[in-house]
Parts: sequence; structure tokens; C-alpha cells
Amino acid sequence: MTTTPALAARLRAMPDDELVAALRARPVRRSGISDFFDLAEALLDPEAVQRALAPLDRLQLAALIVLGREDDARSPEWLAERLGEHPATAGTGARHTAAALAALSGLLLVHPADGGAAPYDAVTARLDAGRQGGLPRAESVLATAPPPLSPVTAEADLPAIDRLAAERAFEAVASVSELLAELGREGARELQKGGLALPASKRLAEALAVDTTAVPTILSVAGRAGLAAVADGLWLPSADAAAWQHATTPDRWRALASAWLAALPADLSALFASRSRARWDDSLRAHIAWLYPASATEAQQRIAERVAEAELLGITARRLPSSAGTALLEAGPAAAADAMVAHFPAEVSKVYLQHDLTVISPGPLAPEVESRLRTMADLESRALASTFRFSAASVARAVTAGETAGSIHDFLAAVSLTGVPQPLDYLISDAVERHGRVRVRGANDGRGVVRSDDTMLLGTIAVDQSLSQLRLVRVDDTTLSSRFPRDVVFWALSDARYPVVAEDASGAAVTPRRRTVTARAAVEARDPDAELVARLRREDAADADAGEQWLARQLDQAVRARQTVIVQVAMPDGRLVDYLLEPTGIGGGRLRGRDRAADIERTLPLSSVKGLRSVD
Repeated sequence: MTTTPALAARLRAMPDDELVAALRARPVRRSGISDFFDLAEALLDPEAVQRALAPLDRLQLAALIVLGREDDARSPEWLAERLGEHPATAGTGARHTAAALAALSGLLLVHPADGGAAPYDAVTARLDAGRQGGLPRAESVLATAPPPLSPVTAEADLPAIDRLAAERAFEAVASVSELLAELGREGARELQKGGLALPASKRLAEALAVDTTAVPTILSVAGRAGLAAVADGLWLPSADAAAWQHATTPDRWRALASAWLAALPADLSALFASRSRARWDDSLRAHIAWLYPASATEAQQRIAERVAEAELLGITARRLPSSAGTALLEAGPAAAADAMVAHFPAEVSKVYLQHDLTVISPGPLAPEVESRLRTMADLESRALASTFRFSAASVARAVTAGETAGSIHDFLAAVSLTGVPQPLDYLISDAVERHGRVRVRGANDGRGVVRSDDTMLLGTIAVDQSLSQLRLVRVDDTTLSSRFPRDVVFWALSDARYPVVAEDASGAAVTPRRRTVTARAAVEARDPDAELVARLRREDAADADAGEQWLARQLDQAVRARQTVIVQVAMPDGRLVDYLLEPTGIGGGRLRGRDRAADIERTLPLSSVKGLRSVD
């Protein structure tokens, strides 16, 4: 038997780093834990064991079931031979059982001994309870063979799959780019319970021209790639987003696909790799449900999220791995990018400027051209051939960011296939001339102050309902005040398309930067598991009678569990004698129990008891 005292002794002897790692994998209640016996009891509590067993895969559960039928520890070789007798685990080798035992040992579900392992009694008891314990029946775990694999993708289907995958990959890059641009304009609120707030989700869906149901997947892809993150409850572009947006489309896709692959848990990575050329259809869901018999719903949800991301990125198309997807899973991101780029449309660096102030791109724009064009024109429709539109507000936005009439004109003349139309020239000149009619600077108390000589324009700003959150108060005919700082007021006015410029204390024009999530210095967060281990070590070392108390706790546990143990007793002549004893009580300084070897009752002075160990 492998009981609480055995686990307590193991916990006490484990190196701190191993113990902390085990507790991170096995969260337990911390209240009432004052020594390693308390910790062992918490780990072997039925509910704690249930939480640890539910996420295990079928091989790990099968190993626990088979080992639980034995009276002592067994080796990986023995376990592989026994598991090979059951349909669910036929063909399992010693290498796989050794890995399974190592994982189970790290989770404190089995006790290592004699080159093998044995489950703790509480673990076996929970498994034996089967459905009553919220777990599948033992025979079902062992007898259910894996579902059949889907057939390999036919070579004739690959060209069509690759074309569709390339379209989706290109669209994914554009969607993530558009997402980052919109988050740069205004962050998206993350709910405390997780997920985007509905207004933010609708706004992003409109900006990306997608259904609201697609937004979480796009945001997840961007987040995995480190391009967006949550700070103070807001999704914002990261410090790496700008560099990504200026990279080529193949490099941008490679970064997204590489992040998707790197973020896969080991089990899903192996599962997808085994199906790198087969359909990811209902058979994949069936297999993941078979693989995790105690948590099938949760496992299917995990895989559904990754499959949706794979479809978005063109790793699969219509649930079939593309050539790039196969390369990603079999050879890595570089090979995948090489396979995908062959199907990408060629990028262009020239556009058509129209007299109606629109810009027509005859193909996918080179990133360096698109990124600058978007600073001065609004995207109107996004496709392989996109349309942008100039307006007074969009030109004012560019001037706010540091452009001049000359720099805008020079850029457009360089990229236009049709020159710069006169209406656009007039628009630029007028927007630049009007820019700065509204000025914002910070007051000494940190408040934002809005000034303009155009009293009519200032009056419009004062009653603009879209700016009501600024709580603007009229100071005089040319001045408004807000309780918010300068930059907040500036961006609110800019987003409302007023010709605003920010000033420093001296009156010089400055360009505030929108907030991004920047890399922060590492902050030492509290580690409750490490703190618990450190506290138990301190208390163990500070107690002068720790050895006697440890023995007393072992005896108390043995009495409560009616567990047969080996008790080492010092005899009057100095000899140490082992008794195979089932303790029945402690009192009056004496230990009472049944001697299982001699089949008699014994009463031993506690002062003579020098040690105790489990039978196994």
C-alpha cells in the first residue's frame, strides 16, 4: 500500500524546485497546512485527486488502473507488457510507459520505488469508483480502441486546397494588420471574466469587415504572435506590432504561423503532426475525445480553438492541411513560408489616384507603401485590390502625425500611376492650412486645456455629444477645460476629426503617441507554491522536536487509516527490532497494535519507538 505517510515522507525529502513544480501542477487548498503530513492529506483528498485525474490522457489513466491492481511497484517494462494486452493501449512500448510514469510521478499520483512506481491508495480508490467518482469505468478505459484515422489528402485535391489556403493566409495577414491599426486608434475592453466587451467586439468586426464571431480568433492569433496584449483591461498593440506591419506579407504570415505552432501544447502538437496530411474533421474530434476520456468536452474545446486558427491562417482549408500546413507541421515555419509564398499574389508599389479622392490599388500593396498611405487616407474596401479615400480629416491626421503638405505630395507623386489630381491637391492644401485651429496643452494641475480663436468651432466642440466623456467646461470665449490630461483630450478631438494640434508648455507643437503595450521590466510576482514550501521548510527546521513530532504524525496517520506498518523498536539490550504492526491506538505514552506476524496484541512504550515505515 502507498499511503499518506509515504507521500508525506516523499514531500519532505523532495528538492524545493521539484516540490514547487509539482504543486503548480497540482493546486491544493492551502488553509490548514502546517506540515508535510497536512500537505500530503490535501493532495490525496478525493476532490483534489479527481481534479488531477480528469485531464489525464488514456495511456496515463490506463497505467494507473493496471498498476492499482498490483500490491507493489512495477517497472515501465512490466507495465508496457500488461498494457499491450488491452485494445486501448496495444503496442505501447516501454519508452512510452516510462514517460507516462514520469508525468504521473511529477503530478504526485504515483510513488516511485524499485525502478518503477505504484499509485497512492487514494488514487486507486478514486479510479475504482468509476462513474460514481466522475471518471470513466476502468474497463472502458482499457477496452476502447482508438477511432480510425481519416484518409490522407488526395494529391489531386492539393492544388485547389493550396489556392484557397493562400487566399485565407493573405486575408489573415490583412485582418491582423487591420486589427492592430484599429487597436492603435482605440483599445478594446477586455471583460474581467474574459472575452471582449460587446461594443468593442462590434467595433472591431466593423473595422475588419468580418462577423463578430471571427474577432476572437483574429485577436487570439495576434496575441499569440505577441502583436497585441492586454494592459489595464485594454487590448492594445504591442511594441513589436509596428515592425511586423512593415515586414513583407510572407514574413508576416510566417510570424503568425510560427507563433501558432510554438503555442501548441505537446499533446496537440503530436496529434496535429500525426495528421499533417489527413483531414481535420469530426474524426479529429472523436480522437481527442477518445484520448481524454475523463475530460472529452474540455479537450474538444481546446482543439476547436486551434483548428479555427489553422483555418484562418491557411494551415488548413476546408479542414484539409495545405502544402504549407503540412510543411509547417513536418519541417517548420521556414519551409511553410516557402510553400505558401508560391501561391501569394504579387505585391505592387504603385496606385491609381482618382479625381473623386479615392485611391485604387491594383493588387496587394507593399507593406511600406500601405502603412504610410493609411496614415493619410482611410481604407474603404479591403481585398486583393483595395480602395482608400482621402478626406480633410484623414489628411489632418497625417499632419498631426508629422507630415507636411510637401511630404504628402512627394509621397503620392512617387507612388501614383496617374499623378496627383487637382482636387486632391486642393484638399491637402486646405487641410494643412486649417490644421491647428484647435490647440490642446496641459495645465499646471494636469488638466487638458482646449483653445481656439474660432469661437464658433469651439462652441461646436463644447456641445459635441461624442466628446461628452471629456467633461469639457467653458472657461472663456476661446478656452475650454477638461479634467482629463492633454493627450487624452487630444486623441478624443483627433478621433472626432477636429483640426487639433497638441502643444507643450512653451506652445511648441508636439505629436503625442498613442499608448501601446511595451515590454516591461520583469516584476517579481508572488509565488504561493514557493511561499508554502518555504514556510514548511522553516517550520520543520525551527522545531527542535521535529523528529519526534514527525514520528508522532506517522503513528497518528497509521492509527486513523488502520494501516499495517513496520515499527522499529529499541530493546533494553540496545537491539533494534522491527514489528509488523497494525496500530490501534495511542495513549498514556504507549502505542497499542496488532502484531500481524505473531498474531498477538502488543503495547509498546512510545519512547522506545525509533522509526516507522510503510510495508511497501
